[in-house]
Amino acid sequence: MKNNKNCMGDEKQIIEEKVRCDIIVVLDKLIIKLQRKDINDLGNISNEIIHCASVFQDVHSVSIAVVAYALYKIVEREDNIDPQFITRLIKARNYLQKYKIERFNKEINQLTKEITKKDRQLNLYIKHVFNEAEIKKGSKIYDHGISLAQTAKLLNISQWELMKYIGKTKVIDFLPEKIDVKQRLQFTRLLFRQSTVNNKV
Repeated sequence: MKNNKNCMGDEKQIIEEKVRCDIIVVLDKLIIKLQRKDINDLGNISNEIIHCASVFQDVHSVSIAVVAYALYKIVEREDNIDPQFITRLIKARNYLQKYKIERFNKEINQLTKEITKKDRQLNLYIKHVFNEAEIKKGSKIYDHGISLAQTAKLLNISQWELMKYIGKTKVIDFLPEKIDVKQRLQFTRLLFRQSTVNNKV
């Protein structure tokens, strides 16, 4: 019997049960609409998922909202969709149904990489979703550094970039109150290393 509050897959990744179930439902809808290339309904599904992200404001619902919106924009522009994208979504949904959260995350991570190769505007889509879902300082995602790191990893962007999407200008604005000085310095150095690497690419 699964815990009603949250569930843990065999890879020790945690996701709230309500969030898991809702993501499965919207993934089912998204997969069907992509297969039909139904642009109008894809837009509605994308808005529905963004609404879920605004309610839950957790790593997984936000990443799915970004993916859904990006795929909607691709279909809207090209009237076509790479079958591999749908295959990834099906695999991600199946892993989530089986509580294999880490494998679900890997599929979403790989999907965002493939979307980036197809559409260089992913960063704009991320910004749109964050604005629409009103994800900002004080939301659940930013309660802990690890949540920010997980979100950035799933979306294939640096934590530094992710912070910019919520209007952060200072690292200190993000860091949780309970982190000591040494941890704050370590985290700041990590962000600057990421920023330097990205600028060289």
